[in-house]
Amino acid sequence: MNRSADESWRIDALLRICLLGAVFGLGGCAAYAPARRGETIHRDVLFASPSGHDLRMDLYVPIAQKKVPVVVWIFGGSWKIGSKGYHVNLRDLPEHGIALASIQYRLSSTAKYPAQLDDCRAAVDWLRTNGARFGLDPKRIGVSGESAGGHLAALVGLIEGRPRIRAVCALYPPTDLVTLDRKYAAPGKTTDIERLLGGPLDQKLQLAVAASPVTHVGPSSPPFLIFHGAEDSLVPVEQSRELNRRLLRAHVKAQLIVVPEKGHWFLLDKRQVEEVAEFFRRAFQQGAS
Repeated sequence: MNRSADESWRIDALLRICLLGAVFGLGGCAAYAPARRGETIHRDVLFASPSGHDLRMDLYVPIAQKKVPVVVWIFGGSWKIGSKGYHVNLRDLPEHGIALASIQYRLSSTAKYPAQLDDCRAAVDWLRTNGARFGLDPKRIGVSGESAGGHLAALVGLIEGRPRIRAVCALYPPTDLVTLDRKYAAPGKTTDIERLLGGPLDQKLQLAVAASPVTHVGPSSPPFLIFHGAEDSLVPVEQSRELNRRLLRAHVKAQLIVVPEKGHWFLLDKRQVEEVAEFFRRAFQQGAS
């Protein structure tokens, strides 16, 4: 992103972390709040160690008599800041009978793309192999994320395809990195997308196209539910509109909800979380174990 937008976003993100810290009294990490009634939390579960970099997930599992479906949650933060424990937008999903696996991935300061995608897919593979030990149904996996995490969630769903990924809920995701990078490009500046890719767009154009969810839409894509703020100035709503258009052209079930008066990085309200839960429930009912 350009410097002013980038710095404003960083300040806003840090303020949100501080606010969460005041709420929880523990540095803003939602993962450290105690388990809620009717759920079990498994914290810091190791799922991969690429290049010796340990990656962990937090599992929020509703107590149930049989294995429950799980949604992988991918945090946002311009691919450069954030963690699995803050701003977990779908934290209430276990109340609807769906487990949540909030995962860590390598940031752009540690590794360049496609490391982030590889990490997210490694988490999905781990859940398929090991999820049953935690009461999860490895055949019913969805993905979700916000902002940069929404970008990665969309990529995971589109590249893995059905039935490996049953459904995707993406919140205000970047979907066309070429267009978005050009929006923020300025002489002498390095955008967050360039940091992610490891170089300027003119040198990484092919990689930027491959890293764009819109590139991977096809008939085997899973159903999508997309939320985007109408007033989003950081990731324009057109990014979600274009992904939605391509999904519908490919005859994939997709719905875009443009939320009035919302910018970037907003929390879903109770009704919207219920809508997300119902979306995933419908997808999981197909071929449920």
